[in-house]
Amino acid sequence: MKKISLSLLLAFPLFASAQTLQVINNVVDLGQVQFMKPVTATFDVKNVSANPIEISSMYSGCNCTQVGFPVGSLPAGADFKVSATYDAKQLGHFQRDVAIYVKGEKEPTYVTVKGIVVTKVETHPGNYPYSIGGLLTDVNTIEFDDVNRGVLVVQDIHIMNPNNQYVEPVVMHLPNYLRAEILPKRIGPKDEGVIHLVLNTSKLHSLGLTQSSIYLAKGMGENVSEDKEIMVSAVLLPPEPNLDEAAMYRSPRIQLSSTTVDLSNIKGTKKKAEIVITNKGKTPLEIRSMQLFTPGIEITLGKKALAAGESTKMKITGYAEDLAKVKTRPRILMITNDFKQQKVIIEIKK
Repeated sequence: MKKISLSLLLAFPLFASAQTLQVINNVVDLGQVQFMKPVTATFDVKNVSANPIEISSMYSGCNCTQVGFPVGSLPAGADFKVSATYDAKQLGHFQRDVAIYVKGEKEPTYVTVKGIVVTKVETHPGNYPYSIGGLLTDVNTIEFDDVNRGVLVVQDIHIMNPNNQYVEPVVMHLPNYLRAEILPKRIGPKDEGVIHLVLNTSKLHSLGLTQSSIYLAKGMGENVSEDKEIMVSAVLLPPEPNLDEAAMYRSPRIQLSSTTVDLSNIKGTKKKAEIVITNKGKTPLEIRSMQLFTPGIEITLGKKALAAGESTKMKITGYAEDLAKVKTRPRILMITNDFKQQKVIIEIKK
């Protein structure tokens, strides 16, 4: 059983009404929790009243969370611990508020246990090649690939504090479809943390590519700047059609003459390339959208709807000055009605 205790040095006390109980950090984030393995959060509590007290009960409101507390009288000034054990039988994020009741008092003191249940707990090897906003990170871009509407998807950004003082990292300019959970909230010198970046696909407006820039800073009040930027991309796919054997036989089939384009070694200001797209299926092929992951590229397409056996040309132009500034991989995204290739990626070598 995994137990997490909270250090008295890492948080500010929170007081219950009537100043009876003092809880040292009333929220424990358990981070990644292994599916079907119960985990326990332990809370340090103090009787700050002038009289003995007794904990009459703890209530979680859920059979998935078991509680533990000392039985009997607790003298004035006594330090003690209470616990909440979460039985991780459901994948995804969880948060449980637990009420601590003192005998003779109507209002409880609340503590919270939360985390994310995963099939496999992933650990970070400790490499931080990027410097972002005065912190070191393991990535400088995030990509949510091949997501479907109506689910929550989580990706992690591992961070390390290279500074000689504590920091309380913040993520700025989050669009409404992203949420950032930082663990721990306060990171000591040379210590590590993680940002759980949560994508709510229900709030993505369009199929295909959605991009935004978020900004990582050491603390509140810092300005947005280029050195704090993390680019976030999400590719939302259409729902997979439920086709019978006859419909699958008649369906469109996209074929490209190449899925890579070499725009390196540009002589002058720009370089051009061409890809032939053919419908090898038996019903019309639709190219529903074309989008670019980065600037520096221009594309034109002869036709977006191709009859069975028909072909068209995609003309691609790369601009040397703009491509030189690109930090991530240049690519072209196409969304089609070929149920076997709803997403097509063309890689650009720069």
